[in-house]
Amino acid sequence: MNVCVFCGSKTGGRAEFVEAAEDLGRYLALRGHVLVYGGGSTGVMGVLADAVLMHGGRVIGVITEHLARPELMHSGVSDMRVTLDMHERKSQMHTLSDVYVALPGGFGTMEEFFEATTWAQLELHDRPVAILNTCGLYDGLVVLMDRMLECGFLSARCRALVSVFNETAELCAWIDRNSGSGGEG
Repeated sequence: MNVCVFCGSKTGGRAEFVEAAEDLGRYLALRGHVLVYGGGSTGVMGVLADAVLMHGGRVIGVITEHLARPELMHSGVSDMRVTLDMHERKSQMHTLSDVYVALPGGFGTMEEFFEATTWAQLELHDRPVAILNTCGLYDGLVVLMDRMLECGFLSARCRALVSVFNETAELCAWIDRNSGSGGEG
């Protein structure tokens, strides 16, 4: 299964963020899943890709031309796809993926996560979406989504599109349960 992971180009300054990426990467490789990610060598992205590769797994990087520089692009990823812009990058990532996971990250991670979730809401795909809420990073987002439900901006069906996990082991079990769901790639 191809697992698309949105995550930060920075490590966030906490060992737990790095450990979560390492744990997920090891799991993906050992279970034979393919990592689809943004192609970077830095931050949580780099840690994740390194862990998959270190354990003999397969990685597909999708990076834009303007980011495809030696200091940013992961040199160890043999299947690196360079796109013209961010729209093409996300389109390729979506085409390749069976499930979506958001690890710790910033604005880019959130933008990609919300696009995948919105597309599920609009029934443009039926792929599962999850957040790994390491160290409570996304607590505010979970509260916001629940408040959107309470105020009538999200239906119960739409709120249920996003699964939230506090531990990597819980996320990995969720991926196992969703193996074979959705996807076009």
